[in-house]
Amino acid sequence: MRLFPPGLGLQVALLGLVALGAQAAPAGAASQKITSKVARELLAPVCASGAATGACTPCPVLTSFHDNPEERLTPTAVNYGHFAGPKFTDALVDMDGCEPHANNFGGSLLLRWQGLTSWKLIRYVQGFRTDQCSKVPAAGGRDLLLCQGNYGGMGTVVENLMLLDLTRSDVLVQNFFSTSDTAEACSPSGSIQHIVDWKLLPESGGVAGLDVRIESATFTRAQGGAKSEGPCAGKLSAAPSRTYRLTYTFSGSHFDLQPAARPAVAALTRDNPDFAGNVP
Repeated sequence: MRLFPPGLGLQVALLGLVALGAQAAPAGAASQKITSKVARELLAPVCASGAATGACTPCPVLTSFHDNPEERLTPTAVNYGHFAGPKFTDALVDMDGCEPHANNFGGSLLLRWQGLTSWKLIRYVQGFRTDQCSKVPAAGGRDLLLCQGNYGGMGTVVENLMLLDLTRSDVLVQNFFSTSDTAEACSPSGSIQHIVDWKLLPESGGVAGLDVRIESATFTRAQGGAKSEGPCAGKLSAAPSRTYRLTYTFSGSHFDLQPAARPAVAALTRDNPDFAGNVP
């Protein structure tokens, strides 16, 4: 089942953090919230209004709604690290606004610190929302990013865990899995899956692995007798949920699922056939 708008690159859709109401950051996320002072500093090279107000109004030319005076591009979180190389100090800034739903209502800016006084814009990636990320020290002194993404549409909410490399044109290194909650999609049966939390497992000077917990259940929906009731009228009956643990080891460039976690992947895939499509 395709859950994302036609024409949207898979890697962009998977990372989308659509506005689904207030959400607490997952246990693994280390993205920092942005103060007004930091916002002005980061946006100074992006738009004329950024240095003064901490937001871009109108939308800058690099966005879909460029020059729209009714929209504004606002930073929500920042990750600092050596994303392009060990000699660079970079900032990856999650931006909200100036993009349609197909681009997850925003994107991310990659900035590089220049000298002692300013940031330089390196690239803008439409549709990638990075306000739920943790930095992963990789081989060679660079940093990768581990991010949780959510995308919602037509009553279905999908959650993903992704590994990103900002030196790649497509950014995406690894898509671990895709949970799916179709309880509001009016289907006669489906799954209710969510990421409970995730955390990086440290070792001296780096990362040894990753621990993820996922809650999963299936449901059926009683079908009404009268046609006027519609497909959403029936009462939803959910099976008891279970929480599964997935563990991974880190090689310095990617994560590998541990053999002991494969039964959990199989169980999650029985609940949601699309779950394991990209499991490494």
